[in-house]
Amino acid sequence: MIKTLTRRRALGAALAAITLGTAAACGGAEAEDGPATLNVWLMKDSAPDAVLQQVNTEFQNAHPGVTVSVQILEWDGRDVKWKTALASDTPPDVLEMGNTDVLAYAASGGLTDLTGREFENQATWLQGLTEAGSYEDKLYGVPYYGGDRVVIYRKDLWQKAGLSAEPTTLAELKAAGEKLQQSGGADFSGLYFPGRYQYAALPFLYDTGGVIATRNGEKWAGALSSPQAQAGLTNWADLVKAVSKAPADTDETNLPDVLAQGRTGMIIGQAWMVGSIGKEHPELADQLAAFPVPGTAGPMPVFLGGSNLASAAASRHQDLAYDWIKLMTGTKYQTVLAQGGLLPNSTSLSGAVTGITKIQMDAAAKSWFTPTSTKWSDVDNAQVLMDMLQSIAAGDATVAEATKKADEQINQMLNAA
Repeated sequence: MIKTLTRRRALGAALAAITLGTAAACGGAEAEDGPATLNVWLMKDSAPDAVLQQVNTEFQNAHPGVTVSVQILEWDGRDVKWKTALASDTPPDVLEMGNTDVLAYAASGGLTDLTGREFENQATWLQGLTEAGSYEDKLYGVPYYGGDRVVIYRKDLWQKAGLSAEPTTLAELKAAGEKLQQSGGADFSGLYFPGRYQYAALPFLYDTGGVIATRNGEKWAGALSSPQAQAGLTNWADLVKAVSKAPADTDETNLPDVLAQGRTGMIIGQAWMVGSIGKEHPELADQLAAFPVPGTAGPMPVFLGGSNLASAAASRHQDLAYDWIKLMTGTKYQTVLAQGGLLPNSTSLSGAVTGITKIQMDAAAKSWFTPTSTKWSDVDNAQVLMDMLQSIAAGDATVAEATKKADEQINQMLNAA
């Protein structure tokens, strides 16, 4: 889960208006004997109530005597609740987890191995979500929904700068940013790009064939110092220097405000920001557009955020949990979620999305994920990558110096006893 991804302001109303077809029994295991309650823990701003009600009605019709009980959790504090519940004798049967959460709980034995189960569209699941739900080549978290970043721009400022066609290469993106900056004035950013914005900066590394770290058996090695990674980070640093006035020591928190206030012509942000900005600033509702972040050769690989659905290892209703997950992640309800603006879990459902969600889906065809180490959270919590990026953006270190330091920190943390 990325903190900015899961805030989908206005989705509830859109999805609630969708009419679903006649309920049909879901496939999978037979219903368990006798009355049972399937406890499902979902996160705030997940599927709206109207969709959950339809899913649960269909599920309960297919499993007479079974009641589905849904509890909604806040993202903040989720770890404490999960750890307590999974260690108990009565854990939730189904859990929604942010895609960066699954690995640690799978490694600790808290989640059910779903490798032998069958799911719709499994062969075409989004790569980033599949990797996020896997541990040691086994499946623990089924892709639920995704999201990625795109370039969002203001058409009025775009036209003022004399721009027309959307960039399809990194060179064209830089040129567009420079034109916007010349048109906007001294404190204006052609593309507002804060120095600590790691999930928009790291795709540059993957764009040139780099990776964050590599694994050899049980050992990890930071790979930021590789020529490929340094080439990508150099491209990023050159772009930021040329078109951004954003501070090197800030992150992406205020991106929508900067765009709405006319302090930049472009941002790299979550697709939901388009609707959010338009709602808060109605005068801009028709002035916002988006396109995939262009790389050196086609769209840039994106970090794919989102959620996965898992089952507790100690659940007493393993088969029911599987059936519920299979129903929610299958074609029917993934199509419903896609029509409401979420990114469905499979590239085979690209025909169900339109508008900016279609742009997201196109971008998601090339995606990446953070190193699948159970200790990656240590690196993340220590803000190793953000510190590296800030030092480069601020001019405090060269790309070579900053990546060498970051690799040393990654090596120490990922290989700690």
